[in-house]
Order: sequence, then structure tokens, then C-alpha cells
Amino acid sequence: MNQKELAEKIEIQPSTLSDYFNLGSNPSNDVIQKIADVFEILKSDIDTTYKVTNDITSVYDQLTYYRQQNVLRFAKDQLDMQNNSKTDVIDIDNYKGNLIQETPVYGYVSAGTGKQLFDKPQFTVKVKGYIPPHDIALQVNGDSMAPMFQNGEIIFVEKTHDIKNGQVGVFIINGESYIKKVRVEDDRLTLISLNIEYKNLHFYQNEDMNLVGKVIL
Repeated sequence: MNQKELAEKIEIQPSTLSDYFNLGSNPSNDVIQKIADVFEILKSDIDTTYKVTNDITSVYDQLTYYRQQNVLRFAKDQLDMQNNSKTDVIDIDNYKGNLIQETPVYGYVSAGTGKQLFDKPQFTVKVKGYIPPHDIALQVNGDSMAPMFQNGEIIFVEKTHDIKNGQVGVFIINGESYIKKVRVEDDRLTLISLNIEYKNLHFYQNEDMNLVGKVIL
């Protein structure tokens, strides 16, 4: 197929199509779609900027609602930086240190005596620094996990049914939530308090203990 035949199929003047090929002007979205239809390909095969948009949308649509909110907040921060910055070079440490974002918190997790979790956000807090992708945010109460986690600190949790030896997780024990480090042994599971003033908790297979998720470090 020559240029004249292609121009006829997409209903534009041959001179206009020639101008596109010679980079004299840019075709509209409709023209690109018509050309793609003629050759039975995607618009992104002609103009790769469409592929970036489609990839972003495809990934975003697969995320949970709260992770979508994380993506949206991050995208807005990036847009603000782009609009306000005179250069593309940034100090990443300053960026992280100056970034303040709001996040919904689903309740408290105990680093001591146990706290209740909720299905819906209970309050929002402003967090300084980067917020990682997560499923729920919780506030630590108590000091049994000090010095790694301080009283009042906001933690971010990825919901999962699996956790590895040595990871820190959030657990439900007798209806109350705890943050502990995991140690897997032959016949039991030990939940470790990093603060030596607190005792570790031991659980056997027939005892009631559920994993909420692992803490994102």
C-alpha cells in the first residue's frame, strides 16, 4: 500500500499524510487511530506515548482502593514538583524530609497489652516523609517494640496470610491486636517483643492467633 492509497483509506489528503511522514506536523488522535485500524495494530505501536498511559491505567485499576489513593497522592506530589521546580535535578533527602502527606488510620496496634482494630478508618494523621504502598495504617501504642517502633508511631501494613521467620507482623490475639517479631519453631510460633522488659508470647497449633499482615519496613 502506497501513501496515496493509505490517505484514501483514512480519508485525508495525500499531501497531509506526506506532511505527517516528513514530520512537518503531528496527526490528531483520530488519524492515528484510523491508521492503526487500517494495519490492525494498536495506537501505541505507532506512538509509544499511548502505551505509557495504558500501562499506568492497567496497573492502577488492579490496585485496592487505598493503594490507588497512595498512587494518586504520589502523582500529585510529582506534578507539584514538576510545576514548581526550575530544574529536573532534586535532592532526594530534602524531598523525603519535606514531604508531608495525610493517611487514614484504622486504629491502634499494641506494643504492650493489646488494642482493637476496626474495619473503617478511625482518624487521619499527617505523616512526614514517603508513605509506602500499603493496605492499612495503624498507630503503635506502648513500648514493647522499642527501639524499632516508638509509642505513637504510624506503621504501614500489607495484609497477607503469610509471614517469614524474622519479619514483623500485626496479630490478633483474643480479639486484640499486637505488633511483634515472628520466630518460627518446630512446634510453636513465638511473637517476640524487642524491648527486653516485655515477655515473648508463645503459640501452638491449636491456639487462637491470627495474622493481619506484615509491617512494611
